[in-house]
Amino acid sequence: MKLAIFLVLAVVVIVECSHTFMGTSVQRAMVYHHDVQYSSKLFRKRVENLYYSMPAVPSNFGRVIQGILAFDLTFSGASANVTQGGIGYNFVNLRMKSDRGAKIHFDVYIFA
Repeated sequence: MKLAIFLVLAVVVIVECSHTFMGTSVQRAMVYHHDVQYSSKLFRKRVENLYYSMPAVPSNFGRVIQGILAFDLTFSGASANVTQGGIGYNFVNLRMKSDRGAKIHFDVYIFA
């Protein structure tokens, strides 16, 4: 019995990754999708911004951003934060920061 418990505990793997989920994507139209990739900088953290603004067309009148999803595809300690706009606005500025010496690779979805 002790051997079975040890085997179950030995299989658990902890992965630290920083996905960003804001708002909701349930029954919302996806208005933007981008696979963001930037190479690494030696011994430095890489910081990049992604700016999205909804087009000013009559079909978008009164629509605002309802959900933002940013998946960290490197499964590292990278982070993505909203610095301007976001939920309830028609624009968003997403600041992405990598781990030291690692690349940035996010899959970004925006729903309205």
